Amino acid sequence: MFPGASVVCTCGARFDAPLAAHDRASPLPGSGLGPYRDSRSPALAPEPLPCPFCSAPTPPMTRVCPTCDVRLDRVRCAQCFQLQPPGASTCSRCGAQLELEVLLDLLDAPCPRCARPLEGTPDHANIECASCGGLFVSKESLSEILAAAEVRGPFAAAKPEPKWNAPAVALGEVRYLACPTCRKTMNRHNFGRISGVIVDVCRAHGTWFDAGELTRTVEFVARGGLERSRAREAAEHAEEQRRRAEGRAASQSPGFASTPLYIDGVSDAENWRDLLSLLFS
Repeated sequence: MFPGASVVCTCGARFDAPLAAHDRASPLPGSGLGPYRDSRSPALAPEPLPCPFCSAPTPPMTRVCPTCDVRLDRVRCAQCFQLQPPGASTCSRCGAQLELEVLLDLLDAPCPRCARPLEGTPDHANIECASCGGLFVSKESLSEILAAAEVRGPFAAAKPEPKWNAPAVALGEVRYLACPTCRKTMNRHNFGRISGVIVDVCRAHGTWFDAGELTRTVEFVARGGLERSRAREAAEHAEEQRRRAEGRAASQSPGFASTPLYIDGVSDAENWRDLLSLLFS
């Protein structure tokens, strides 16, 4: 039973679960401490939220308290994929209404980042780690997610992502992760080549996003990031073709004119699956 919840027995008796000591002054519902949903969404916390059971700070992008290992009642937004605190009815990052989530099954594969057990949908199209917040998304699912983000456009209620003290990583430290499906080493890519989001990719099975990276990727696409990426690809392609043409012209004998080079345009109807293959090639 969640602290602050009320239970009514079939005999009519009512029992109110006590709140944690540091939360007894918070009003219910709407305090963000119980399994309540109303029109008021808790404010985006700039610091880690306290665990309602042990009071230890918990990173806002995980489902499990790192201190007492208790499952937290957080809901993932279906549009921007950021976890929301208990009691929220709308996403504090993108403004979307929160929906019921598909139940995840416990998998045999360990998390490639923290080695804790992974959880996934029945078809294993989406896999996540409740402990560190990482997500592994299949190419088909990622194509649908990005296509929907590009159609929706920028977040309606764009707010900065929550800040928390992530583990320090030394500059230059690179760790290659194993694919949760085939256990082969994944390749690291700057998503879209200009997003600044470094993801780990298994070309056969999907992409691994550390905590918060899928949200940043969706926001990058929603703000037209892939259009800029396509424009850069086209410019680089044109420059490469120009250099090849100049090289061929220089190698020809004097008196022979070089053949004009035709540069193909980039199709706006490019399939998302093919685009991901190109980006992660």
